Amino acid sequence: MGWTTSRHGNYPTTDIPIVELPDTLRFFRLALQERIYPLLRKQFGEFLPGGGKSLRVADGFIVKYDAEGGQTELKPHRDGSVLSFNIALNPATDFDGGGTWFASLNDAVKIDQGEVVSHASGVLHGGHGISTGKRYIMVCFVILEGYDSWSMRFYNNVRNL
Repeated sequence: MGWTTSRHGNYPTTDIPIVELPDTLRFFRLALQERIYPLLRKQFGEFLPGGGKSLRVADGFIVKYDAEGGQTELKPHRDGSVLSFNIALNPATDFDGGGTWFASLNDAVKIDQGEVVSHASGVLHGGHGISTGKRYIMVCFVILEGYDSWSMRFYNNVRNL
């Protein structure tokens, strides 16, 4: 399938779903169990039912920002899940700008290759623009299996943070 821009209606990204990348998917599933879910439980567990034991990635994809003719930013928005996280896939020296902009900070959080930024999905955020180069990130939307009603209340509570 390759790069697409039609998977996310309101805030489209230039992306490839992780499920289309078998080697990445195998590595990612292991990383979720060994590193990412434990990190999210440590960061958010006190706010999640059961300490976040039922975390599950509902959607994961690689996003490409390209200053030379592609998507350079993503306007402020809220994701439709409980938690979201981004992993930087290339060095920050490959581009100028970038990062995840948060309304509550009125600033962008920049991460380097292999680093993670995570947040409650209902928090207003966006992809800060790049002016040169290419930026690649893995984006994942995380839900709590079996906690749909709780998840909606949590989402609405964090919208104003």
